[in-house]
Amino acid sequence: MQETPFFFDRPGAQLFGVFHEPATPDRLPFVFCHPFGEEKLWTHRTFVSFARELAHRGHSVLRFDYLGNGDSGGSFSQSSIATALDDIATAIEFVKQRTGAPHVGLLGARLGASLAFKAAAGRSDVKALVLWSPILDGARYLQDLLRINVTTQLAVYREVKQDREALTAVLEAGNTVNVDGYEMGREMARQLGALAIAEEHAVPIARCLIAHVDRNPAATPPRELEALCAKLTEGQICVVQEDPFWKEILRFYQDAPNLFAATQRWLEALPQ
Repeated sequence: MQETPFFFDRPGAQLFGVFHEPATPDRLPFVFCHPFGEEKLWTHRTFVSFARELAHRGHSVLRFDYLGNGDSGGSFSQSSIATALDDIATAIEFVKQRTGAPHVGLLGARLGASLAFKAAAGRSDVKALVLWSPILDGARYLQDLLRINVTTQLAVYREVKQDREALTAVLEAGNTVNVDGYEMGREMARQLGALAIAEEHAVPIARCLIAHVDRNPAATPPRELEALCAKLTEGQICVVQEDPFWKEILRFYQDAPNLFAATQRWLEALPQ
């Protein structure tokens, strides 16, 4: 297996990626879609580990940073749902050209899973879709992000100088709001607030695995995830016992063995 870091072009900037290439690439290639902000940081090692595992099993994998994220060009405040979807489309075309494969798979975690879902809708070249704990309610997620800013204010100033309503007004005025060190812009906030993938009419035709990560081994899938799965022609949902590795927790997640195993079982059952 060979890992190659490189840059590839998107309009107005270059995107950074790492291509994991197996010795014998004989299975469906994948594009990984990372989460938002700090969740990207905490998910990074898990993504690297699973990309390597897939490559050892014959899947080529592209991990990459969206516009304004990681080592890609542009500023974080420029990024939005729309720019990330453009970046995923660019990444899909790159992988198809690099491998010669007519189809790809998309794997995403958290907001990256939501983006993968949206990116796959309307495309016939996405054969498999893996969603790890997708964000279904963007408006609720946006409020969680703004709450992080408020909590930071309490830690730094010992008081709240701007509540979530005031922060929303800052965004609507065209300014940025800091969330865990990331300057979120107005377009990201607006588009995130409108995100509701369970309510979208355009759904992927790809075979889809939705993995709900939960600490509780007896947990059941949330109803909203079941509703999303029911809309898919060939969807499957599973609950996987893991800690929420996309945020700061006591255990360092180099890999997620239960999640990896469940995803691999599903991939092994896919028709080639």
